[in-house]
Amino acid sequence: MMLSSCCDMKIQLYYLLMNRMLFAALVCWGALTSAFSMSRTEGYTPPAEVVVPNMKDLRPEDKPYLKSITLTGHLTTTGNSDFRQLRDLSFQVERVDLRRAVCSAIPDNAFHSRPYLRSVILPQGVTKIGSQAFFGCRRLERIVIPTSVEEIGEGAFNGCTLLREVVFEGAPPRKIGKFAFNGVPVSSLESLSDNGLLADEAAIIPIPAVVEHGKGSPLLTTAIGRIVAAPALHNEAAHARRILKERAGLELLKGRAEIRLELDTTLRGDEAYTLNVDRRGVCIKGRTAAGVFYGLMTFEQLLVSHPRRLQPIYVADAPRTKIREFMVDPCRTFIPFEELKRFVVEMARYKMNALHLHLVDDQAWRIEIKKYPRLLALSSTRPSMDDMLYSSPGFYTQDEMKELVAFAAKYHVMVIPEIEMPGHEVAAIHAYPQLTPGAKRVPVRTTCGVSNELLNPASEFTYEFLFNVFDELAEVFPAPYVHLGGDEAGIPPLDCWTNDSSCVALKKRLGIKTEDGSENWRLQKYMFDRVIAHLRDKLGKTPMFWYETDFKEIQPGCVVFAWRHGLTNAAIDAAIRNKAKIMLCPGEHCYLDYPMQRGDMPEVNWGMPVTTLKASYDLEPSWGRDADFEQNNLYGVAGTLWSECINTPERIYYQAYPRGLALAEAGWSLRTRRNYDDFLRRLKIIQNDMMRRGISVSLQY
Repeated sequence: MMLSSCCDMKIQLYYLLMNRMLFAALVCWGALTSAFSMSRTEGYTPPAEVVVPNMKDLRPEDKPYLKSITLTGHLTTTGNSDFRQLRDLSFQVERVDLRRAVCSAIPDNAFHSRPYLRSVILPQGVTKIGSQAFFGCRRLERIVIPTSVEEIGEGAFNGCTLLREVVFEGAPPRKIGKFAFNGVPVSSLESLSDNGLLADEAAIIPIPAVVEHGKGSPLLTTAIGRIVAAPALHNEAAHARRILKERAGLELLKGRAEIRLELDTTLRGDEAYTLNVDRRGVCIKGRTAAGVFYGLMTFEQLLVSHPRRLQPIYVADAPRTKIREFMVDPCRTFIPFEELKRFVVEMARYKMNALHLHLVDDQAWRIEIKKYPRLLALSSTRPSMDDMLYSSPGFYTQDEMKELVAFAAKYHVMVIPEIEMPGHEVAAIHAYPQLTPGAKRVPVRTTCGVSNELLNPASEFTYEFLFNVFDELAEVFPAPYVHLGGDEAGIPPLDCWTNDSSCVALKKRLGIKTEDGSENWRLQKYMFDRVIAHLRDKLGKTPMFWYETDFKEIQPGCVVFAWRHGLTNAAIDAAIRNKAKIMLCPGEHCYLDYPMQRGDMPEVNWGMPVTTLKASYDLEPSWGRDADFEQNNLYGVAGTLWSECINTPERIYYQAYPRGLALAEAGWSLRTRRNYDDFLRRLKIIQNDMMRRGISVSLQY
């Protein structure tokens, strides 16, 4: 039964109040955490402090509530190890005492981005602290380094901004990696690790089409005295000022040289640009403002290595593909609003131009829809999931998303919303059971995988709901695209339509005579056709969706995503046959939630394969097809960041980079310009810059 208007209004007021409370909590916690909360069983008293040999000696329900723990056994370091469980299952832990434990090395990422960790006592006899072992532990206050420690890895304590006391029981180890103590407010540590960035050659990612090194005197950045730009390039002029301040330390411009930003309609392609540097200054031309912006991003990368002087250089460049995308998933783990904005800034540096928001799934609904307040009141918190027994609350208001869209536009990044259909909608069905056949009441899903509950293609309420949702989103997201999901709703095993009386009646109306589920795809096509007509005819949107072989017919002009391992050729053939566009994000190259090597985060999952850095770099957008395919069907490339195992914002960056840089180059640069060994050379410089700025870039390649 539908709620009354009065009841809906009360619920809307309730969730708006809850949103204000959540916002206040996020402000208090800052952007360092995904704002996890605990949902305790009534009558359950969590242990305040425990002493056990190993994490396996604790009950699963105890681990999420731990505040203080002492381990005394031989600590495991691989797979579902003691360190993995401390990091990922005991989210609230503040104090860890390992002095009586046996462990020769603190592994890489051992306590990566633990938001509440204040104190760790290391084991005696430990010889190594791994790379990024305590990265982003922003509340860590004190650490004692035993005399046995011989090596501290890169970025080991990077971003530990409250770590005001670092005690070496003996002399500091001779081997301390780059940026090991970056951001730590202890001046005596600055000389211990090499944080240099200088290199003989420029490091530009993605590699431009044309790079010509000139002769003559260099441009001293202190000689830059003004920025000249047309009114249409006001935003880009602001970026130029920001770059000079952040990269060259120039607060005031006093010299005679100038940065000129110009539009040049003779350039081919909306994102094309040229950049020329000589002793007189910098001239960047773009066909559009986006082209000028990308020229500035190249200029910024030149300053990474040489912030004081630039050798003469000429660059001419344009992207190979239309869209270079990151998809992020705030459903399984909520991403705080300010972190989304920060992610936009980072991806734009490497000329990625689309942020795809996976806003709904079986585990949560994260976007405000004013007509359906129960979506947030009942389904905006992801419950405890798999073995991580803490919940993830949070949602975005429409005003927040409008702010994100406006912010991203300044970086020439468009924001594309995704609303799943007909599957991956359990969170919506939980709030509005009439969306599914039989109006079954189902809980929000608490495990990975695929649910057997689909939206009902035979119910007019389904279409009323979807049309209203898309109508509201069209007012929020001006991008010309809307992603409709569409994945994992085939047969077997998802046959909830087969015996439902309303679906059987719809089959008869559509002339479907089979009584089994073999032609249920026609019901999905019926649903998609109705929704696509609404999107195109009323809202002027181009539909996108994940390609499945069950899609026997695709409407012309749609954009399909090739995502499944080994099925890219089938997706391309279907796109060509149906005159559709295609985005490449095959799992073997583009699934960035997969670990980058065995034993890397996430160590425990549901059978994820490995996606190496080289595999990401080896993505060839043409997929061996001819120029006609690349001209008429290829739309772009996308990196996907599903978040079942990504439980802090820092982990998003860790999974995204450096593989996202490889995909950026695959999507932008000409095939003839790409070389993996040269990419690794350039990556070292860019990676060091990211670490210096406190970005959690993975080193496991």
